[in-house]
Amino acid sequence: MERVAFEIAGHPIYWYGVMFVLGILAGVWTGSLRARLTTVTPKEFMDSIPWIVVGALVGARALFVITYWDEYFAGQPLWEIFAIQRGGLIYFGGLLFSIVTTAFYLVKNKIPVWIFLDILGPSLAVGHALGRLGCFINGCCYGCPTGSGYGFSYPDWHETHGVRIHPVQLYEMGLNLILFGLLEYFFRRRKYDGQITAYYLVGYGVIRFATEFFRGDVPRIFLSLTQAQCIAGVIFAAGVGLWIYRRRTRKAPSTPSQNGK
Repeated sequence: MERVAFEIAGHPIYWYGVMFVLGILAGVWTGSLRARLTTVTPKEFMDSIPWIVVGALVGARALFVITYWDEYFAGQPLWEIFAIQRGGLIYFGGLLFSIVTTAFYLVKNKIPVWIFLDILGPSLAVGHALGRLGCFINGCCYGCPTGSGYGFSYPDWHETHGVRIHPVQLYEMGLNLILFGLLEYFFRRRKYDGQITAYYLVGYGVIRFATEFFRGDVPRIFLSLTQAQCIAGVIFAAGVGLWIYRRRTRKAPSTPSQNGK
């Protein structure tokens, strides 16, 4: 398995980065289509992308650096903190910090928060699915050993040294694609603003909590759970709480015709 997709002027371009970019493009494209069904204009959605992407990159890299400082960064040149082309991003860090940067953009431009987040939810799912394919090719976020027939072995260069492991990145990719399909289905049938956001938080919370049991590269920090499982539990609870709150206070979702678009 080759981690490098191609080279530009002698500089390797890794599949991890290629899939990251494709994930962004897929999310932007599908999100712009959903925006047309709401009071958020496609331009407002497109203008949000730098806020979302920068927030996601900074948050995802920051949490990785904090979590793995001793293993990868202690005693290394400072520029290693910014070398993300080979991997080293934690999704939850990106999700949480991009919420902050996106909220700033939405409030600043007086864009309805819940409508916008409903547009964004399916994009996160499909973008993350493609990102996990990049993880699989890159060899990061790998699974624990397995003797089952669907196990997978990386080449000798990988730190698993040829041991058969769960292709957990592909598990999560498939589940994220299913989540994307479900969110797209319910988006066109939503009863209130914030519904799809709640469904995404609940759905991804379950997916991440379950797939982490098959991870072989992360420590167990609390009750034999990983850091991601602890965060996934909080995300799931937040989704349930949001679903209950928005359902009780629900109004019919805004559509373009209601605002003269």
